[in-house]
Formats: sequence, structure tokens, C-alpha cells
Amino acid sequence: MEKIRMRHILQVFKNDKISDVPIAISQEFNKIKLDQKIKPGMRIGITVGSRGIDNIQLIIKSIIQEVKKRKGIPYILPAMGSHGGAIAEGQKKLLAGYGITEESMGVHIKATMDVVKIGELENSLPVYFDKYAFYADGIIVVNRIKVHTAFKGEIESGLNKMLAVGLGNQKGASLVHYLGIKGLRDNMVEFARVILNKAPIICGLGILENGYGKTYKLIAANPEDFERVDKELLRECKKILPRLPVSDIDILIVEEMGKNISGPGMDTNIIGGIKEYKKEEFNPPQIKKILVLDLTLETHGNALGVGYAHIITRKLYRKIDFKTTYANTITVTFLERSRIPLIVDTEREALDIALKTIWNLPGTKPRIIIIRNTLKLDEMYVSEAIWEDIRDKDNIVSKGNLKDLNFDKEGNLSLRI
Repeated sequence: MEKIRMRHILQVFKNDKISDVPIAISQEFNKIKLDQKIKPGMRIGITVGSRGIDNIQLIIKSIIQEVKKRKGIPYILPAMGSHGGAIAEGQKKLLAGYGITEESMGVHIKATMDVVKIGELENSLPVYFDKYAFYADGIIVVNRIKVHTAFKGEIESGLNKMLAVGLGNQKGASLVHYLGIKGLRDNMVEFARVILNKAPIICGLGILENGYGKTYKLIAANPEDFERVDKELLRECKKILPRLPVSDIDILIVEEMGKNISGPGMDTNIIGGIKEYKKEEFNPPQIKKILVLDLTLETHGNALGVGYAHIITRKLYRKIDFKTTYANTITVTFLERSRIPLIVDTEREALDIALKTIWNLPGTKPRIIIIRNTLKLDEMYVSEAIWEDIRDKDNIVSKGNLKDLNFDKEGNLSLRI
């Protein structure tokens, strides 16, 4: 293999963040007059999804305390569609991976795959909703607002998605995805509108994270404001969304992928793969080969999105729980996301194959980036050719001299984020 030299760099993003999460949540709930919504003895369900969210334990604990202050009886509702193998215990296991257990939170976790049919769309698709949620006295919907990994629109991932997909459990989530990307984009909000009209939703809490994945904004919303808050925070999210420093890449090496990082394991806003968008909405990167080295522990074997890779290691392959992966894949209907790419024994072999298949002329310096995952883009390694393109950018900081990209005796990369 020809000598390749890499430089360790930092991307500098805006780093505004909330310093006191409990106070911020208390202030937001006061703004929407939560005192008037929760009466003593009311059973209040609080949603928690399957994504890794900064401060999620503190956020949920703070909401629990706000409910208790008003003499309500809080409990946690796993709201993650078909994740966790589409079984209640699997979803509780996912929550435990984020430190959210009955012991740590001091409240019950009510997990079920049972649903109640609460209405229909105009196109006759039925609307299903989590049984424990439907029979609550009130529900507080909590979710991060972010760009979606399958489509572009005014509303993507946020409070409305948590209602339509998260609290739909497997049956409801499958129907939201029933008509593919167009149906997901066009019908998701319609599902949420039916739910807001029929289910005991009392408020929501929208979370926005900065480029470092830290809690940047917390906005409480009354049910009638869910669409407005989703739209406003999504517009802001798109302005501060971290990206790779260049869009022309020969080889992207991703150290880990998983559901805690993104719905499809790797964020398609970062690596490309979003099919439904207008040219002015999205400028996808051009990446010739994507190498993925491992699955996160938190994904519990769910390798949805592995199909976006061109080459994976045998270490990753052995960690795949196909039952869990396929349950999630069938629910979202995008079967190509779980196709198995080329499997190799070592990271050296993966890079060697990638270099032979990127169609560069002999002597061309390869354009390579190494990232930990698609959620952490403030730190990475870039090859010489990419460094020459970005060295003068104001938001790029070098963390040392060029280093040779080598391998240890097991064939693992010498450079890691």
C-alpha cells in the first residue's frame, strides 16, 4: 500500500449551550402554564425515544420533578416505533443503555407494543397509538428536533414524528412508512394531527443541539404549537448542522455506527443517501467508498443502515442481530438499508480494497477522512489532499503535523478519533 499521510484537525462550531437544564425546563413549563394542565393525581406519561440525546437523563429527571411539583404521577413511555426488536423488553433495554431505568428515574416505565386505533386519515390509513399513552391522563412529548434521514421538508424529525412514529409502536410506525418516502413526508404530520385531536397530549418539549451535540435550546410547546415549534427549530437546526469539511471524498472511514447515533446508523445528511429532496434543499456529499469498522454497544445489534457502507469488518458483521435489524428495516420499508456490503477480516484489507476501487489515476493522492461517527464531526483525520483544500478556512484548526497512516499487527488502523 502506498504511503498515506493524515492530519488531525478540529472543526470549530458555534458552542452556545444551556448551562442549567432544570431551570430552563422550569421556565419553559411556566411559560405554557403547566400548572393549569396538571391537576393532583393525574397520571402523566413522559416520552423517551431511542436516540442518544445530550443530557437526556437530566432532561427526563427535570420533567419528572416538574410533574411531581404539581402533584401529578409521572411515568416514562418508551416511544420508539419498532426499535428494540419491536418488543417491550427490548425497548426498556434501549432506555437502560442511556441510563434511564425505573431505579435511576424513580418512576415506572410502561412499555408495550399494544396500540389503540384512534382514527383514520382521509386516505383511509388507520391511526394507531400506544395503549399506555392513550389511557394516560396526560402526555408530555419530548424529542430532539433535527433533519430527517430520508426526506426534506418544513417538518422532519421532532415532536410530530414522536407522536406519529414513536408512539405508534410497530403497528403505527409501519403505517406511517407504508407509502415510502413520499408517504412519510406527506402523511406524518397528518397522523400527528389526528393524535393531537384524540390523545391526551398536554404539551411538548423540543430539544435543539449545537454542532458539538450539546443542549442548545429547550422549547416547551402547547399541542396547538407543535407544528410551529418543529418548523422554527428545524430551520435553526439546518443553519448550525455540522458537516464534513469537503463534499468531494474518495474514502470515508467511519469508526462506528448505530441507532443511538442516527436512525439509519449513519446520518444520511452527512454521508449522502437521501433520495427525496429539491436541489435547493440539500447538497449531498460525493463519497466514492464508505468503510465502517464497528457497531456501537448502545445499538444492541441493530445494524439498520449498514447498506450505506461499501465495506465492513467481520468484527462489525458478527455483532449484527439480524432479527432486530430486520424488524426495524421492514417497519421503515427501506430494505436496501440492511443489505450486507463487502465483509473483510481486517481494517487494512478494507482500506486496500477501497483504494483499488475509487478509480483514481496512478499517483493521485487519495482524499480520505476518518471520523468516529456521523454525530461527532468536530474532530477527524484528513489526508494531505483534503488538508490542502481546507487549511485556510477560519473554522479549521490543525492538531499536529502530518502522520503516516499505519496498521498494528492485527491489521487495525493506527489513527483513531
